[in-house]
Parts: sequence; structure tokens; C-alpha cells
Amino acid sequence: ITCRDWSSDVCSSDLIGVNFNGDLELAQKSIEVAAACGADAVKFQTFRADEFVADKSLTYSYTLPDGTVVTETQYEMFKRLELPAEWHKILQRHAQMHGVDFLSSAADRQAVDLLVSLAVPAIKIASEDLINVRLLEYVATTSLPVILSTGMANLDEIKHAVKIFEDAGHHSLTILHCISAYPAAPESCNLRRILLLQEQFNYPIGFSDHTIGADAAAIAVVLGASVIEKHFTIDHHLPGPDHAMSADPAQFRELVASVRRTEAMLGNGSLDYNLAEETGRKEFRRSIVAARAINTGEVIEEDMLDYKRPGGGLKPYQRCLLLGKRATCAIARDSLLLPGDVTDADT
Repeated sequence: ITCRDWSSDVCSSDLIGVNFNGDLELAQKSIEVAAACGADAVKFQTFRADEFVADKSLTYSYTLPDGTVVTETQYEMFKRLELPAEWHKILQRHAQMHGVDFLSSAADRQAVDLLVSLAVPAIKIASEDLINVRLLEYVATTSLPVILSTGMANLDEIKHAVKIFEDAGHHSLTILHCISAYPAAPESCNLRRILLLQEQFNYPIGFSDHTIGADAAAIAVVLGASVIEKHFTIDHHLPGPDHAMSADPAQFRELVASVRRTEAMLGNGSLDYNLAEETGRKEFRRSIVAARAINTGEVIEEDMLDYKRPGGGLKPYQRCLLLGKRATCAIARDSLLLPGDVTDADT
């Protein structure tokens, strides 16, 4: 699996997001563990609570693994989980040390400028910002590839967002199917939406997976998803809004393995037989053999032929090479008949 050009094969992207809990060491440790689990990229979120939360009394509730429901104001929660600008370069270098790409979602122009200055391989637009036209217009002025998540959006909204980029001459897009529920129930996944997005847009389509487990990601790959994004935590029991629904190292490792198995099973789509079947073609298929002893000079007729193992001789559908021809030698019963054993009947 490779995603270095963000346009081919399947990329498994690890969304650390806010699960670093405002702790630089935890962020670095999360990168290390994600890389060891097989992630191609790690993604954080670059935002400022003051920029996007107007009503500071808005609350958000989430459930911890032990069932405890935590309710706090959105402003306080996001303020606590901001990724400091000066940490971006540190984390980017740490990701590079461990062989994975560093990505982040940009929530405002300041975030875009920071990520452009770091020459990240792509900028992510989170689902909630798909309708943020000012942000989209600004990102469209950059030359960086864009990963556009479509949670909560209808088709018209997605078309409007894509048109902003196209009008700006920016065509390096990857569109992610996403269900913005945390976690997303299996019956809400609507993975066939990937096929519809492929029909509507001439861009790679991926899947931002908020389900529990690896099944949805593997199915998405079967449907053609080129990017799989999954929330990640090194420990479900850490405090915070996303840890309980995120994949832990064991779960993420299985997801990566499942995605890679699925991609390998899909193959290249060739209609030719597989090289793994070469031995079987010789051992299990039938060849043309003599149904009885054939004397020199006899003209070959249908009832003189039989089809038996092993393969490797003339195939049954090649009987036209023998019928009506004269045997040039004696051929024992069950012996392979070969083109050199016959000649034209009138010679």
C-alpha cells in the first residue's frame, strides 16, 4: 500500500486528530505507534477555538469506555485540544523519522498558511468545513492536493464545493465518503455512496471510517476507495472525546492488514488466467488422447478421440487440428495426440 502521490493504490491514513490530548509527548508516541501498525500517514487537526466557536455556551457530550458521560462546553474542549503552531514542524519531522506522511485538517486561512509553509503532501478539509466557502476558496489558491471529506453533506453541497476548486483550476482532489457519527453504526455506513460519488466525480474516492472494527474499511476498498482514514488512539481509556470510538493499536493493525489483504485479493482485474494456476492447467485439465489404438494411415474421426488428464497436450477445443487428418504413425490408446502425429488426408 502506498499513498505517496495520494492518487493511486490504497492509503491507510491514521487520524490522531485531537487524541494527543494537548500533550506533545503523547502526540509523538501516537505517531510512533501508528507507524508501527502500518499507517501510511498520520493526520492532526489545525484549528483555533476562537475562530470557529461563536457561542461559548454550546456543549458537547461524549461517553467514556466505562460508560461515564462527559459534558463540557465546545469552546473549552477545543481550546484544550488545539495543536500549537510550533508543534507542527516537530511532529512533521517525527513522522518523517518513522516513515509516514504528516497531514492535518485546516480550519482557517492561518492553518492553511502554516501547512503550506510545511509543504505537507496534502491538505485535509474536514466534513464540517465542506460548506465553508471562504476556506475552500483560499485552499483552492494553493497547489497542494486536497482531501475533501463529505460527512453531513448532500450531493448539491458536494458539487458546490468541488466547483469552487475546479473554477480555480485546482483539480488535485480526493473526495472521502464519510458518516459524521461517532461511532457510526454499521447500518448507517451507506458504503454504496462510494460508487455514486465515483459516478458523479472524476476524482479518487476514499472513506473516512467512523465505525468500530475493520469490516467497513475492507468493503470500501472493494468498492474502489483509494484512501482509508480511521480515528486512532494508543489507549481507549485516555480522557477525551474521541478515544473510546477510535481504533487502538491492535484494531488499527488489523484494519491495515485487512485492507492490504483485500487489495491483494482484488488483483489487477486481468481476464487472463492467474500464474498461480499454471500447474493446475497441466495437472487438472484434459488433453486430447486416443480413445482406442489408431493405426498408421487411419483418418481421424470424432469417436477415435477422448479427453483425459493430464493437460499440456492439445486442448479439446483444438480437435479441428486432428479431425479429418491421417495418422502418420501408430498411436496407442490413451496416448496424447499431437499435430505432428497427423497429416492432410489427401497426402
